[in-house]
Amino acid sequence: MKRVLITGITGFVGSHLAELLLSNGEFEVYGIERPRSKNENILHIRNKLKLFEADIRDAASMYRLIKEIEPHYIFHLAAQSFVPHSFTAPQETLVTNVIGTLNVLEAIRHNNVDSAMHLAGSS
Repeated sequence: MKRVLITGITGFVGSHLAELLLSNGEFEVYGIERPRSKNENILHIRNKLKLFEADIRDAASMYRLIKEIEPHYIFHLAAQSFVPHSFTAPQETLVTNVIGTLNVLEAIRHNNVDSAMHLAGSS
Protein backbone atom coordinates (compact mmCIF):
# COMPACT_ATOMS: atom_id res chain seq x y z
CA MET A 1 0.00 0.00 0.00
CA LYS A 2 1.22 3.48 -0.85
CA ARG A 3 1.16 6.04 1.97
CA VAL A 4 -0.47 9.36 1.16
CA LEU A 5 -0.29 12.39 3.43
CA ILE A 6 -2.92 15.09 3.05
CA THR A 7 -2.41 18.36 4.85
CA GLY A 8 -5.75 20.10 5.23
CA ILE A 9 -7.62 16.78 5.19
CA THR A 10 -10.56 18.21 7.16
CA GLY A 11 -11.28 20.83 4.50
CA PHE A 12 -13.60 20.52 1.53
CA VAL A 13 -10.99 19.50 -1.03
CA GLY A 14 -8.89 17.42 1.37
CA SER A 15 -11.86 15.37 2.54
CA HIS A 16 -13.01 14.62 -1.01
CA LEU A 17 -9.47 13.66 -2.01
CA ALA A 18 -9.29 11.31 0.98
CA GLU A 19 -12.58 9.67 -0.07
CA LEU A 20 -11.29 9.19 -3.61
CA LEU A 21 -7.99 7.69 -2.49
CA LEU A 22 -9.70 5.34 -0.02
CA SER A 23 -12.12 4.15 -2.69
CA ASN A 24 -9.16 3.15 -4.85
CA GLY A 25 -8.03 0.59 -2.28
CA GLU A 26 -4.33 1.11 -2.99
CA PHE A 27 -3.58 3.83 -0.44
CA GLU A 28 -3.16 4.28 3.28
CA VAL A 29 -4.41 7.81 3.87
CA TYR A 30 -2.77 9.93 6.55
CA GLY A 31 -3.96 13.37 7.46
CA ILE A 32 -3.02 16.34 9.57
CA GLU A 33 -5.71 17.94 11.65
CA ARG A 34 -5.37 20.88 13.99
CA PRO A 35 -6.93 20.55 17.45
CA ARG A 36 -9.51 23.20 16.57
CA SER A 37 -10.32 21.85 13.10
CA LYS A 38 -13.92 21.19 12.24
CA ASN A 39 -14.05 17.56 11.21
CA GLU A 40 -17.58 17.07 9.92
CA ASN A 41 -16.21 16.58 6.38
CA ILE A 42 -14.36 13.42 7.44
CA LEU A 43 -16.66 11.94 10.09
CA HIS A 44 -17.95 9.25 7.70
CA ILE A 45 -14.40 8.06 6.83
CA ARG A 46 -12.56 8.91 10.05
CA ASN A 47 -12.13 5.25 11.04
CA LYS A 48 -10.34 4.58 7.74
CA LEU A 49 -7.85 7.42 8.13
CA LYS A 50 -4.65 7.71 10.12
CA LEU A 51 -4.89 11.17 11.64
CA PHE A 52 -2.23 13.19 13.41
CA GLU A 53 -2.68 16.37 15.38
CA ALA A 54 -0.17 18.84 14.04
CA ASP A 55 0.23 22.36 12.74
CA ILE A 56 2.14 23.14 9.57
CA ARG A 57 3.38 26.33 11.24
CA ASP A 58 5.43 24.19 13.64
CA ALA A 59 8.57 23.07 11.79
CA ALA A 60 9.62 20.49 14.40
CA SER A 61 6.26 18.70 14.34
CA MET A 62 6.31 18.61 10.54
CA TYR A 63 9.80 17.12 10.59
CA ARG A 64 8.76 14.39 13.06
CA LEU A 65 5.54 13.62 11.19
CA ILE A 66 7.13 13.31 7.75
CA LYS A 67 9.90 11.17 9.24
CA GLU A 68 7.37 8.86 10.91
CA ILE A 69 5.01 8.46 7.95
CA GLU A 70 7.53 8.44 5.09
CA PRO A 71 4.76 9.18 2.59
CA HIS A 72 4.95 8.20 -1.05
CA TYR A 73 2.70 11.12 -1.99
CA ILE A 74 1.93 14.41 -0.27
CA PHE A 75 -0.99 16.65 -1.12
CA HIS A 76 -0.44 19.98 0.58
CA LEU A 77 -3.90 21.52 0.94
CA ALA A 78 -3.58 23.21 4.33
CA ALA A 79 -3.97 26.98 4.16
CA GLN A 80 -5.75 29.92 5.66
CA SER A 81 -8.07 30.51 2.71
CA PHE A 82 -10.94 32.49 4.22
CA VAL A 83 -10.49 35.91 2.59
CA PRO A 84 -12.18 38.06 5.28
CA HIS A 85 -9.91 36.49 7.90
CA SER A 86 -6.86 37.21 5.76
CA PHE A 87 -7.70 40.93 5.96
CA THR A 88 -8.21 40.90 9.72
CA ALA A 89 -5.20 38.66 10.43
CA PRO A 90 -2.71 39.20 7.60
CA GLN A 91 0.36 38.13 9.59
CA GLU A 92 -1.28 34.86 10.67
CA THR A 93 -2.31 34.23 7.06
CA LEU A 94 1.22 34.83 5.82
CA VAL A 95 2.75 32.55 8.45
CA THR A 96 0.25 29.78 7.78
CA ASN A 97 0.38 29.89 4.00
CA VAL A 98 4.03 30.72 3.37
CA ILE A 99 5.99 29.54 6.41
CA GLY A 100 3.69 26.52 6.76
CA THR A 101 4.42 25.48 3.19
CA LEU A 102 8.14 26.04 3.76
CA ASN A 103 7.97 23.83 6.87
CA VAL A 104 6.37 21.00 4.88
CA LEU A 105 8.96 21.29 2.10
CA GLU A 106 11.88 21.49 4.53
CA ALA A 107 10.60 18.45 6.45
CA ILE A 108 10.58 16.50 3.19
CA ARG A 109 14.08 17.69 2.28
CA HIS A 110 15.62 17.05 5.71
CA ASN A 111 14.12 13.56 5.90
CA ASN A 112 15.21 12.67 2.35
CA VAL A 113 11.69 11.51 1.63
CA ASP A 114 11.26 10.63 -2.04
CA SER A 115 7.66 11.78 -2.31
CA ALA A 116 5.70 13.13 -5.17
CA MET A 117 4.66 16.49 -3.75
CA HIS A 118 1.48 18.07 -4.97
CA LEU A 119 0.94 21.68 -3.93
CA ALA A 120 -2.59 22.97 -4.14
CA GLY A 121 -4.76 25.38 -2.24
CA SER A 122 -1.79 27.01 -0.56
CA SER A 123 -2.70 30.52 -1.49
